[in-house]
Amino acid sequence: MRQPQRLTYPVVALLSALVLLGAEGAPVHGDEAEPASERAPVVERSEGLGPDPLALDGPVPTAVQRAVGQRVTALLSPDGEKRSDGVPVGLDHGVIGVIGSTAEGYTLVVTKETDGRALVAKLTARLPKEAAEGLEVRVSERSADDLREAWHAAFAPEKWRTAIASDVAGMAVELDPEREAVVVTLGGEPPLAGRLDTLAQPLQGVDAGSVVVEYGGKAGRASRAADSAPHWGGARITKASGASCTAGFTARGKTTGTYYSVTAGHCGANGTDWHSGSSFYGTTAGRADYPDYDQARLGGSTYSPNIYTDGLDSFSSRVVTGANNGAVGDSVCASGQVTKAICGIEIKALDATYCDNPGVESTCTYYLMRGRRDDDKMIVRDGDSGGPVYQRNTSLPRASIRGMVIAYDLSGVRLYAERYTSISDHLNVTAVTAG
Repeated sequence: MRQPQRLTYPVVALLSALVLLGAEGAPVHGDEAEPASERAPVVERSEGLGPDPLALDGPVPTAVQRAVGQRVTALLSPDGEKRSDGVPVGLDHGVIGVIGSTAEGYTLVVTKETDGRALVAKLTARLPKEAAEGLEVRVSERSADDLREAWHAAFAPEKWRTAIASDVAGMAVELDPEREAVVVTLGGEPPLAGRLDTLAQPLQGVDAGSVVVEYGGKAGRASRAADSAPHWGGARITKASGASCTAGFTARGKTTGTYYSVTAGHCGANGTDWHSGSSFYGTTAGRADYPDYDQARLGGSTYSPNIYTDGLDSFSSRVVTGANNGAVGDSVCASGQVTKAICGIEIKALDATYCDNPGVESTCTYYLMRGRRDDDKMIVRDGDSGGPVYQRNTSLPRASIRGMVIAYDLSGVRLYAERYTSISDHLNVTAVTAG
């Protein structure tokens, strides 16, 4: 597989995104899933699979470390409905972001006006003394107002010193704690050498160090083969046009108790019928406020709390036993009908933004999970949209839902997913669990 070529410049990070809605056509290598009647619980390992995939999950955090991780995650995640401007909510607490993981500890990157000691005390209140040992503080030279200004400017076409090329496919925006800047990743090639000077300070009136712009190649919104009822998550679903996506996970209506599946909202409008092979899978409903929320329910059939995980996971299927957002630094898996299951994906952020059209806020989805592997392996392809993101049990075929794939950039190296709590709140559902 060709590894993506990336050029980085000190400017706003714009991410390019491809619609993960795959069209029906010649089969893709690895695109066929086991029929429902042949669901095997365990994948037999062979030398061709390489190292044990469970080694990618990293150390298991203690109860105290997990408690700290949950509090850190709460600072970085919107409480309830998404905010309309997409500005990372961590800035309200003086937090640019965090580096690390629950088990290995976090570095809290804070704005220059933030009292780091007070923040650590808040995050570890009523916890054992060792809770504070896993937190370090790095103070940035930038203020929260500086970064908010940079964020808003990235979505203002009049602020750009050079017009964004028409062939740029998409854009992702995030607040990067490592660079202490708003990073914009554009889907496409960088400008000609004669115009690179504009990348030194891409936005008028915005400090150059507050914004980084990258060009990351192919990007887009992300589509197993013949799943029968009761339906599972991770199955390939196809609509009348031949376009396909991936089913997410089984959910129950909070007020009605009705069982549904979920998928990405961009896959189809309300009323769209979906099939998996020859079996009717469901009809789209509940799609609202797109693209702020790239989510929809699928109803009208029967659904089971299981997901397909054949691929590079250690089990070919898993039963869902829990659901939450997870924490920054956690290792998760994703399971799309094209790429299939792949693990060792580290959650890098829970407040990322993905836009179909650079600089056009009306095409953006905010407060997304962003993840990638350390080895930059491709983890998402067209058609994987809607697939479950989950944390796995290392010894039993169980999974805890973390979200749902909706987009990618850097030619499939980085994944964007709707967070579980956002799906639960917006669609008014909870994940169906067993065991």
